[in-house]
Amino acid sequence: MTSRWIVVAACVALAAPARADSPDKLAVDTAADLLGGRLGVKLPKAMKLEPRGHDIMSADASPEEETRAVLDVGKARLVMMASEDFATVGSDFRAQVATQVDKTAKLEAVAVAKPLLAFAYAPKPTTDQDANLVLATWIAHPDGTVQLVSFYVNNDGARAAAAAWTNLARKIAGTLVPGKRALDIGAGERKLESLQVTVPARWVVTAQPGPDFIVFHLRPLAPLGSSATSGCGVYLGGFPSYQHTQAGIDAKLVHMRKGKLRGADVTWHDWSDGGIPTTEAMTPYSGGTVHVFCVAKTDADLVPLRAMMESLR
Repeated sequence: MTSRWIVVAACVALAAPARADSPDKLAVDTAADLLGGRLGVKLPKAMKLEPRGHDIMSADASPEEETRAVLDVGKARLVMMASEDFATVGSDFRAQVATQVDKTAKLEAVAVAKPLLAFAYAPKPTTDQDANLVLATWIAHPDGTVQLVSFYVNNDGARAAAAAWTNLARKIAGTLVPGKRALDIGAGERKLESLQVTVPARWVVTAQPGPDFIVFHLRPLAPLGSSATSGCGVYLGGFPSYQHTQAGIDAKLVHMRKGKLRGADVTWHDWSDGGIPTTEAMTPYSGGTVHVFCVAKTDADLVPLRAMMESLR
């Protein structure tokens, strides 16, 4: 599973300023948890954890999947984005990380706390983007999984002191330590509020709460750099909508098949968009609706995913 490069213009909008002579002179001495306790880090005191914004019909990213921190110094803004890659470490982690960057990129080892292992890439910063990447750091966690912590500065910061911001990012990355939370990757039952689903080994379930709904994401772990695309979602709420309708797929291209969901008869809707096979179905749940949906590389790969969803009860 390839790493997620998270560059969002809204992440670097200006906020209240903090002052310092140079960003790389700032002390990094304020402890913070990342990814729901997967990692620990030390940040400058003025750097605050702030989730990405969204419209009123959407939800913040799951804190188990993403952590965002923001630091303002004058007109400059640094944004740190930590993400769970749902990827696994191989025998040569550096070689795996190399697949995530350009072949000419130079990787640097990061002196993180053992037993973490980390490599970073510091590109030549651009100075004309709302979010300019200054450092990306891949972390091999003791439980055998991979996280990505990336740092961006806005154009004011990049133009004024790109090297200093990169050095501050390195200082912060160097404070990373393993957290207490490990991913639950064993085969067995997972709770989805009052429901349960049975998953195979090496599948991870995360929750994304919304204002009046919740979405659970089910993903398989895959080696960093692989192209695994399978996964499922379970929406619990009152305002579901078939994804093929949202995508504007011609109804003639949606294949209907009979099946089960929570023990009830349902109709599975099978379709494809951009060559990505998808299956989805709905059934009533506690005054609302359960909407399940899965994607896979091939139609054949959807069969075990549909069976996994039919274990929902």
